[in-house]
Amino acid sequence: MFTTPEHRTIVAMLAEGRPVWYVAAVTKSDRHYAYAVGTQYGYPNRTTLKQSLQQLTGSGIRLPATA
Repeated sequence: MFTTPEHRTIVAMLAEGRPVWYVAAVTKSDRHYAYAVGTQYGYPNRTTLKQSLQQLTGSGIRLPATA
């Protein structure tokens, strides 16, 4: 799967629990694009997003737990 740093940023922010509109504003992308990237990696399931992020980064980086 082809990934860019922007994809990793979007996935990381969504995994932290940020809303799609916020992620789109921060990454200066369209809301639909941010949503589409998120769904490609398992959005809205944050557990799946975190697992995808670990695969994207190739490390065992753990994100802080947010409820």
